[in-house]
Amino acid sequence: MKRKPGMKALALLLAAGLLFTGCKGSAGDTPEGEPETGASEKTMGRYMEEVVGMPADMMRNAGLTRLTDGSLQIFDYYNGPCISQDEGKTWTKKYDDWLGMVGNAYYMNAAMAKDGTLFLMYSNYEGAEDETEASEETEESDNLFQMDYRYMVVSPEGELRDLPVPFNLDNYEIITNCWYTPDNRLFASQGGAVYEINQEDGSLTRLFDTEGDVELACFSDTRMAAFTTTRAYSYDYVNGELVEQDGELDSFVQKQMTGGMDTIYYTSGNYKFIAALDKENILYLGCDDGIYSYKEGEGIKQLLEGGLCSLADPSVAKYGMLAEDGPVFLMLLGTGVSRFSFDESVPSVPDKELLVYSLKKDRTIQQAVSAYQKEHNDVYVRYEVGMSGDNGLTAEDAVKALNTEIMAGKGPDVLCLDGLPLDSYLSKGMLADLSDILKAAEEKEEFFDNITRAFEEDGKIYALPTRFRIPLLVGKQETLAGIRDLQSFADACEKLRAENPEGSILSAYQPDIVLRMLALACEPSWSREDGTLEEEAVREFLTQAKRVYDAEISGITESDMEDFLESNRSRGDEGGSYAETALDISFSIMNFLTKTQEQFGLGNTQQVSLDFTNVISVPRVKKEIVFTTPSFQNAKVFQAESIMGVSARAARPEMAKDFIQLLLSYGVMASQEEPYPVNKASFDRMFYTEMDPDTAFGSYGIAREDGSVLMLDLYWPSEEEQKGLKELVSSLDTPYLPDSRIEQAVVAAGTQVLNGELSVEEGVAQVKQKVQLYLAE
Repeated sequence: MKRKPGMKALALLLAAGLLFTGCKGSAGDTPEGEPETGASEKTMGRYMEEVVGMPADMMRNAGLTRLTDGSLQIFDYYNGPCISQDEGKTWTKKYDDWLGMVGNAYYMNAAMAKDGTLFLMYSNYEGAEDETEASEETEESDNLFQMDYRYMVVSPEGELRDLPVPFNLDNYEIITNCWYTPDNRLFASQGGAVYEINQEDGSLTRLFDTEGDVELACFSDTRMAAFTTTRAYSYDYVNGELVEQDGELDSFVQKQMTGGMDTIYYTSGNYKFIAALDKENILYLGCDDGIYSYKEGEGIKQLLEGGLCSLADPSVAKYGMLAEDGPVFLMLLGTGVSRFSFDESVPSVPDKELLVYSLKKDRTIQQAVSAYQKEHNDVYVRYEVGMSGDNGLTAEDAVKALNTEIMAGKGPDVLCLDGLPLDSYLSKGMLADLSDILKAAEEKEEFFDNITRAFEEDGKIYALPTRFRIPLLVGKQETLAGIRDLQSFADACEKLRAENPEGSILSAYQPDIVLRMLALACEPSWSREDGTLEEEAVREFLTQAKRVYDAEISGITESDMEDFLESNRSRGDEGGSYAETALDISFSIMNFLTKTQEQFGLGNTQQVSLDFTNVISVPRVKKEIVFTTPSFQNAKVFQAESIMGVSARAARPEMAKDFIQLLLSYGVMASQEEPYPVNKASFDRMFYTEMDPDTAFGSYGIAREDGSVLMLDLYWPSEEEQKGLKELVSSLDTPYLPDSRIEQAVVAAGTQVLNGELSVEEGVAQVKQKVQLYLAE
């Protein structure tokens, strides 16, 4: 296994956590009432998806509604209302020049009434243009642009009138969402309450209070189902009263939102789940894991598993849903309008089964599952997640349960090896050779073979990385020129502290953050070929990490630390989310523009549009700033992710290999920008744009220490910068495996060393003891 000459990866174990949660139960759980695949008696009937159509050039939209005359309508913020008279197959714009009619403004919220009336929330661009001109002259601004929220009603005939809704913008009273009821009443969410807006004078009537703003809602003829990030509400808007319901729906909402704003995309209307009420007030929910129903007193039931349709594909956006007689469901997805209807002639679950497993939910696997399912209607791809969140398993428990299944011959066919004991699997011959898969894929497409073949040994490939991140070190060119290893980096940190007594050097306020940053280019050196501890490498790491941390923490005041802790408290944790953020290169490089002292940026880049553009834009403001890959205890390191393997005991080995080959294809790789894909065509696709690299494509404000705001213009990578990144990727040859067991041991002991609770020798002894226990398991 080629990881580093003379080195071998130790068993991995990802720290307990959850990227995404499912609708109910762990991914791969058999829906209640359905037999396992292969049962003697086949259950017939399931919902089948038919992709119908969508308006041309559909972009940001406010969902789907059925108008009074029976036609379907989608409201597109740029094209206006689009109408279909044939159940979504073809679409026609209601107005030829929508923006010319309503004005060239930024439209943020929209509600559609069944009679064709529209309610719009918008802001004119005049303030933004004035502010931009001012920022060009002074290079500073108090705001990105001035938002002057306004409200407009558009009649079914296209007549416009302003509506003076009396929310106080000075108090940040801004509508978060708005809806028309089936009887054309106008509701809106703001400040933890739902209001009715009088459409004649804009006056407000408070209907009911909520825990947070309502982000998603749907209606029947009598009920409103409203969802915040933590609660579900049922409101009888005819009688004006809330209806009590059990807590199961609240649990569903909390799992789906998983942090609220980071899973809801306000500017596009794309939600983690969508919902609809039917005439009987039965609630239907569409999410990654499928279609569910909820009836008061009966709880949540799964109607269709997400893997059997496009809902499981995380690249497919979810905009809106209608529940009609049958029930038949119409969903507005990123692929267009899909119609789901029950077909009694097909098996509830296909006869053949392919079992895919990962410790945590993996977006690349989700996309591959959806793609494979579409190409193989006779195969049921069961995707199981070890740490589903519902089973309460820790990473260690999940791995033990998996190993028991594998040894019993009941394990998965396809394995995502992230967080699994890779060396143990290799030594026991538990993985199949994938070299034929990669060779077949290489005959069709090009790959970064330095990454796909990073674990190759004697011509055999048992573990195949499909995505990766790139560790970067950012700083002044003259400073980076003197950094050759970890010791010289510690020297540079001490020198910066001597020259700058106050302020952060690494934006790392905690020992574990410093250790994890440095591990990006050190962890591969900590184990020998046989998996035992390379004590001298760990000793050197802890020695130099202590120097780096002392230099960092000595310039941070009590006020700085309190601000940091308060920021974490507002996130709801004691540093976990900050630790993840701190390893994103986009986070630390912003400090080069807002802080006066010289410093370093150290972290990963994982995509082009939202972080590599930052990396190349900062040096356009500060010419002395450059970036390179860190050379500490290792050089030319990449962070390997979505590492795929096939079980040597796979029940369907050929199907498993076909699945991985499909996963490597352009179609699957290109549907996700992060982390970087190993497929070269998919990698190149990230750069496709008509933007001029010499003209800023955007900008955002960065708060300085003195309270002022600096505007940073963002530039798209030039051809030279694109070529440079691709050459950099091609040069990487050492995989770093985050949260491996040995890294966990080093970070745990190292935290005590950096805090002065253990000496370096005591820390090494503690790590050695833990590694010996791991190897003895």
